[in-house]
Amino acid sequence: MIQRGALFYLCRGVLRVKNLGWRTEVEQFQRPCVYICSHSNMAGPLTTLAQLPFPVRPWVLYLFFDREACRKQYAEYTFSKRFGLPRRLADLLASLTSGFVSSLVRSAAAIPVYRGSVQVAATFRETIAALDAGDSVIIYPDVDYADSSEGIGEIYKGFLLLERFWRRKHSEPLLFVPIRMDRKKKLLRSEHPEQFDRDRPFDEEMERVSRALRRDINAETKG
Repeated sequence: MIQRGALFYLCRGVLRVKNLGWRTEVEQFQRPCVYICSHSNMAGPLTTLAQLPFPVRPWVLYLFFDREACRKQYAEYTFSKRFGLPRRLADLLASLTSGFVSSLVRSAAAIPVYRGSVQVAATFRETIAALDAGDSVIIYPDVDYADSSEGIGEIYKGFLLLERFWRRKHSEPLLFVPIRMDRKKKLLRSEHPEQFDRDRPFDEEMERVSRALRRDINAETKG
């Protein structure tokens, strides 16, 4: 069972007050699943983690779990290169925010993502363990995570390898559930879940499922 900390609940309460009027039409399934949403320059994580009425464990880049690693990322890239701030100001802001961010990530029961590293196996192991324990997971797989549009562009497909680990112990395929975020209507809505056809080649199914997830996330919200 997901154990989230007081800091997470405090921040979630603040966001819910700040963003009054949001509605969720996201199905909670009887078995654990993997929800997929666009990152949209932090709008996706902030909105889903604040508004979903049931707990999920988010994938978060491993750098943000450690205060010093988080500080370096903010100082050397986020505030300096991405936002174009002078280095001294970037260093100051990184020092002021990194402790809070790393604490919040841990309080949210996030799963560290070691993309492009041999440690990525640890990401899959912890995710499968969470799913086996009955916890659902949410992933924001945008390649361009800074794109602020509501839809999703090119995505990292590696998260779909979770099905390969899942099928070792489970007879039913893992469910991947796309979530469409409509900021004008203040609506989060889940679309039809996708799953692998285990009678077809795995690589072909990775392509098919990734295309279907992108299509549904990018579809116009109905109603």
